[in-house]
This record gives sequence, structure tokens and C-alpha cells, in this order.
Amino acid sequence: MVHHLDVARALALLLHTDGLNGEIFNVADDSPITMYELADSFGLAADTFDPAEGALINPFDGIMDISKLRNKTGFRPLVPGYYSARDLEIL
Repeated sequence: MVHHLDVARALALLLHTDGLNGEIFNVADDSPITMYELADSFGLAADTFDPAEGALINPFDGIMDISKLRNKTGFRPLVPGYYSARDLEIL
């Protein structure tokens, strides 16, 4: 997940950094959140997920690696995660 402010910042950094033509970058925040946590934050977890299915073996499998973006542009998310955005009321 990533806040739209950080998407805009990452794009601006990429556009103004020389030598990146044709490269591909991941953009994400610093605090992964599971789909269950996201649904639960809106009070919808019980309606969305079947308890009989059980928990995922690795709920954070597939987390975006943004180290390339950090190393080549110095990118750091201004909004580190969902809960920060929620608490700042900038969802």
C-alpha cells in the first residue's frame, strides 16, 4: 500500500533523477498491512473473511521491495503506513 502523496513524490524523484531510462521501480510505504487488518479497521472483517478458512501461512508474502527506489533516488515515504494516514486523517 502507498499513499497518493508518496506516489507523486516518487514519480517526481524518478523524473528528475538522471540515468534511470527504462528501469522499473516498486513504490510502497514502510508498514505492510494485511487485508484482514484493513477490513477490520472499517469493522468489516467478520463480514469479509470466513473464519473456517483460517489464517494465512505467511500474511506478508509478496511485500514490495522498495530498496532500489531508496538507493537510486533517496525516496522515503512521507506517510509511512495506513495507520499513520488514518491518524492524520489523510486517507
